[in-house]
Amino acid sequence: MKINKIAISVFFVLVSITILSCKKKNPTPQPPVVVIPEDSTSTNVDTLSKIVINLSGMQNLNGKINVALYNSEASFNDPNQAYRELFLTPTATSMTIEIDSLPAGTYAFGIFHDENNNQQIDQNWLNIPTEGFAFSNNAMGSFGPPSFNQSKIVIPNSSLITQNITLNFY
Repeated sequence: MKINKIAISVFFVLVSITILSCKKKNPTPQPPVVVIPEDSTSTNVDTLSKIVINLSGMQNLNGKINVALYNSEASFNDPNQAYRELFLTPTATSMTIEIDSLPAGTYAFGIFHDENNNQQIDQNWLNIPTEGFAFSNNAMGSFGPPSFNQSKIVIPNSSLITQNITLNFY
């Protein structure tokens, strides 16, 4: 019986350490903005693509839905290096989000429902998110966020990619 209590304690310590090591930096508050790629003037409009996200699972209509699109593994999950960002006011517990004018490439996105509009994903004392979150492909990591490879979407020229995404809550 004593060994089980020790094993459980060790498990929770390891989980806490793992979650703490995955903690993200708080993003600098910014006004709602869509970042346009710098080279968009040199891209042929006929070859651009679009991602449509059918988002569901919101528990309320408070705050904002924050979407961060990343175009590289190096920038993935760093809000300060997002390729594009969207800050949307929810109007229903499910909504459709469109990200258009995308050149062909490999992308991944993260979404969270910032219910209290403090521009960060709130966490409990174990650093487990207390607000809804999701990643492209509905990817989930074991202890922390998924990898870029789990979340990546390869988008060819002139494509429409649809992702049906459900927010996760703990």
